[in-house]
Amino acid sequence: MSTPSEQGNPGPRHQTPAQANEAIRAFVRAHGDRPWSRAELAELDRLRAVWRAAGRAGMTTAA
Repeated sequence: MSTPSEQGNPGPRHQTPAQANEAIRAFVRAHGDRPWSRAELAELDRLRAVWRAAGRAGMTTAA
């Protein structure tokens, strides 16, 4: 399975938190019920980092 970055999907600077969240959801849906490989878990971590970065980029004031 290729990663979204290999498929030409935009990086964290180009995604909204909603888009990044949908990428995570799509990856998990496509994965199904089988056990996660190390490579798949690494990709999930990368997608989460993109989501966190998108959320930080969208913040304009401190909490």
